[in-house]
Amino acid sequence: MNKKILFFVLFVFSVFNLYAAKQDAYDKLAKELSESASQLERPKVAILPFPYADGRKSSGGNIVSERLTTRIVKLKKLQVIERQLLDKVLQELHLETTGVVDAETTKQLGKVLGVDAIITGSLLDIENNKVEVNARVIKTDTAEVITTASVEIEKIWTDVSPTFPSEQQVQPQQPQQPLYQPVVTPPAQQVKKGPTGGFFDIFIGPSNATMDLKFESDSYSISEVDLSLDLNGSGTLDRNVTHRKINFEKLETKNVVMPIGIRIGGFTGKSLIGFDFLLSYLSRELKKQNTSVTYDDYSTYGFSFYRDGYIKVSMFAMSIDLLLRFSSRQFQPYMGIGIGLSINNTYSPYIYQYRSWEWEKPLNEFSLGFLYNIPLGIRFTLDENTSLFAEYRYTYNTFGFDRGTSNETNNINLSISQFLFGVGFNF
Repeated sequence: MNKKILFFVLFVFSVFNLYAAKQDAYDKLAKELSESASQLERPKVAILPFPYADGRKSSGGNIVSERLTTRIVKLKKLQVIERQLLDKVLQELHLETTGVVDAETTKQLGKVLGVDAIITGSLLDIENNKVEVNARVIKTDTAEVITTASVEIEKIWTDVSPTFPSEQQVQPQQPQQPLYQPVVTPPAQQVKKGPTGGFFDIFIGPSNATMDLKFESDSYSISEVDLSLDLNGSGTLDRNVTHRKINFEKLETKNVVMPIGIRIGGFTGKSLIGFDFLLSYLSRELKKQNTSVTYDDYSTYGFSFYRDGYIKVSMFAMSIDLLLRFSSRQFQPYMGIGIGLSINNTYSPYIYQYRSWEWEKPLNEFSLGFLYNIPLGIRFTLDENTSLFAEYRYTYNTFGFDRGTSNETNNINLSISQFLFGVGFNF
């Protein structure tokens, strides 16, 4: 009785191992072929039936193709064309029975199906009811084989044996068309891809900035009362303390609204040169700090801002960047340079502005500015449709304001370091 139980257990274990080995062979094949996704601009493929190398008629090619499709889809690295669409195209190209694919047919399949590669191969019977499956991934634009894989599986189908020459009437031997005919195409004649690599980004992140603040009048002097600044340190605001130029440099600021924005851009094919158009918004205000002030006679004195928020700048930026990326694969480091325009709101509850024929607080003025950008970042492509990125962006924004009178040419320069994080939607 114990021997029967032991025999039964060994039998079940053997059958289980045989089944697992059969399953693992397809999994192994799918995993190796899916690694080709990193070499494709768009990881979209068509999986063709696998014909026998000797040309026999068999259902094995479709069975292998179907099982391989199921496992590749589960790995989620390659997108696979729906089978009904593939069968229709194969019928139109008269490939539904032969499965023979040459370089020109490969390009036709890529164009009609909109795929970057096809997966095909051949079957070969070996001993012990086993079949050797040889598979390859072929790029449709260049007909280049970029990945190959081979496994052994159990044969679970029957087929019609090929007719050998001895069984045929004596006829001139026709050369058998190979499963795949490579073609060497000069680089200048290779099929070029259309525009790809586009992206639409949404981003947000912290920033740091310094401000240069300059007041200057051509026709009259600016007093302490005009700016609510105790310039001589007397403890009171004196209208008789005046200057034609009052200049503060590298003032520290803090976030009111952190940078947020969108951009759209792209690269052509695998080109490393691209562009983007960016819209963003941020707002910063002066911090309480000890600094220095320079007057029209170039004399410099110590000065203190005793409270936060003496002046606040809100900036809406529109810019265009020229980009250089160092890879078109999954990880894409990039850098660039750009220029643009800014719409700036300068607000201060302490500074007088001339309006309605009198001086009154607060200063609240809009003005147009000029800016330039230097972006440095890295983009990580998650799949065909989505990517993540992190970027350091230096922005220099300069603009003026006049407190409502044409006699003044006041100026603000913002030097902004932005650390942006976002998600991109690829197209």
